[in-house]
Amino acid sequence: MQTLIMLNQILRWLKRPKVLRLVCLASSVVGLLCYALSSSFKYLLGNWSWWKMLIYIVFSFIICLAVLFTPARSSSTSLRLEAHLAFLVLIITSVYSFFFDNVVKGKPDAYSLISCAAFATMSLGLSNLTQFGFQIDLLYFFCGGLTVQLMKIKLWLVTVGGGFTYSLLQLRHYPSYTQGENLQLLNQNHVIIQVDDSGRISSSSPVIMEQQANADVGSTLGTSPEDGDLIQSNSTSENGSVDDGLFVQQQFINCIKEFEKENQMLVPMVCSHVEKYLKAVFDSNDKDKDQIQMLEVPVPDVNLVMDALPFEIISRLKEIVKLIVEGGFTEECSDIYSKWRKEFAEQCRRALGLQFQTPKDEDVEKWLKTCKATSKILFPNERRLCDYLFSGFSVAADAFFDKVCKELTIGLVSFADTTVTTGNLPNLLFNIVPKMSEPLVELTREFISPILFGKFSFVNDIQDVRRRLTVLNKLRKLTYPNNVQAPVTDGGLHLITKKAMDHIHTMFKGKIKQKFGQAYRFVNSSFWVVIGRMIELLESELEAKSKDFYADPALSSVFMINNLSYIEQKTHDLQFDDDWFRTNTAKVEENYNLYLRSSWNKMVDFLKVETNELAEADVVAELMKEKLNLFNLHFEETCTIQSTWTVSDKRLKERIVKSIEEILLPEYGKFCDRFRVVFGNQAYHYIKFGFLDIQNCLSHLFLLDDEMTLEDKKTV
Repeated sequence: MQTLIMLNQILRWLKRPKVLRLVCLASSVVGLLCYALSSSFKYLLGNWSWWKMLIYIVFSFIICLAVLFTPARSSSTSLRLEAHLAFLVLIITSVYSFFFDNVVKGKPDAYSLISCAAFATMSLGLSNLTQFGFQIDLLYFFCGGLTVQLMKIKLWLVTVGGGFTYSLLQLRHYPSYTQGENLQLLNQNHVIIQVDDSGRISSSSPVIMEQQANADVGSTLGTSPEDGDLIQSNSTSENGSVDDGLFVQQQFINCIKEFEKENQMLVPMVCSHVEKYLKAVFDSNDKDKDQIQMLEVPVPDVNLVMDALPFEIISRLKEIVKLIVEGGFTEECSDIYSKWRKEFAEQCRRALGLQFQTPKDEDVEKWLKTCKATSKILFPNERRLCDYLFSGFSVAADAFFDKVCKELTIGLVSFADTTVTTGNLPNLLFNIVPKMSEPLVELTREFISPILFGKFSFVNDIQDVRRRLTVLNKLRKLTYPNNVQAPVTDGGLHLITKKAMDHIHTMFKGKIKQKFGQAYRFVNSSFWVVIGRMIELLESELEAKSKDFYADPALSSVFMINNLSYIEQKTHDLQFDDDWFRTNTAKVEENYNLYLRSSWNKMVDFLKVETNELAEADVVAELMKEKLNLFNLHFEETCTIQSTWTVSDKRLKERIVKSIEEILLPEYGKFCDRFRVVFGNQAYHYIKFGFLDIQNCLSHLFLLDDEMTLEDKKTV
């Protein structure tokens, strides 16, 4: 910061007239000396001789004197002189360029480059000292010459020439110390020409005119009825029009300064009203219904500022605003007006202690109060003030109101957005989101009519955050419903999963439109992170339900497979990162393994016969018969039970059945082969299921979700 301040001071110091003269003189001396030593001079004029040296010295002396003693003036005294000088410079530079291009060959030396840079700097200083008109042409000529010569050395050096030229042009337009003083002098020296009844012309100073303007608000700017007719700024003189505009702006600034003095009285008055209103509103939120009826919430006073401001000053400001708008000076005065009103709002916030910075609980409370204060009191008062001052100029009133409210509104919206995307999610869902939604609705509804809704630049920002809060609120209600009923008994897709994921998918695919027909705009990548965390909360809730309501681990796993697969299906075309998808896929695979291990791995264990080689044949045969009977019993029972379970789609069913076949059929085949070796032809009396029977039973596992009606799905 200190470096920028020092740089600013140096640049302004360089723009002082005395410093500019010294810079111009030094640049001209360096330029003339280097040009005399350069190869360009030798190519154009040949070797030095005594008479060439004499002429060059005299010419250099004249140039230095002209630069040193050129009088500073705001504009040239004669347009004809200015035109002739510009023409003369054009001819000289054109002739020089012609001979230079035809005679000078090869790469330039350092003296040529330095001379061009020095002459360009000299032209820069002259363009700030005088206004003859040809100085800027010289500046462009020498900057162009320097750039071309640099390109002859190396083509990429065009960037050096361009940077040097750009720096000089920026320095030329940098404000000087005297610009503000010159503007004041221009305002002070403004003369109003008047014509009385006798036809005599007189003039009045601006001080007198200002007093007249203050004394008689109803009269035309700066004159009274008995003074005669004022020749106004609609004359054909351009300078007169500019002077009238500056005078009107000065009157506008004077009125604003008078109003700023009123802030000492107005700020405490507004803050007192806001405190009473906020106390009543937030106290009522903490009371029950019977106590709320006993509380009296004061009606927000939207005319508080208008009624408190002095009528004489505000009427005069209204007349000046009319002249400003009609004269086309709206843009010049909008910054002054908006700064005045924004400072007033900021003073009120400081007095009320409503500054907020980080998304903490205490700052959220301040944010809620600020939203309530701005939507109910501060912004409606600003709207009334704009409507009065710009009566008859609705477009200007909207533009000024937009500029006044935009900064604070963006601050409110930015805080809400940061809170939504970075806050602790459980606390965000249950405490912050429900509180934040209503104030943002009021911020647009209370003081912006539907006709004006699309005219304010900050409305879209409010709407975007409102939609995000609405999304989170909706997902919270879907994920944590208030009604508690019987669980899903078949392990199928839970209704909260279907509703939540269908809502996310439909919304982010652009099928939901807002009230005014515009599509939702969710382009904030950080909000996708929040949605991902919401889905993770949904998965955690589903996992808790699976453990609470399913005693069978296999059914619990099927329930999770169904719901996680549906989540995966609905999010595959959304803007989540690859890590999120990998994590979700890993969860599905984990539940696949849990299902197989808890249900079918036990079945495979029945088919394993571990016996000692020394064991008798009868013992082995009895053990194998027992194992086969257990397998037949459990396989039939498992198929009967799991045939009533549900999976969400056909592909998922096929995948599960295929996984079972891959682990069951090979082991069953090995067991049957060994069983036939032990029992021979009698084996067929004990083997109940063949390969085709096994596959047929497995194919009847699970009902498909689309075979069930919505009423069959019980909500939890």
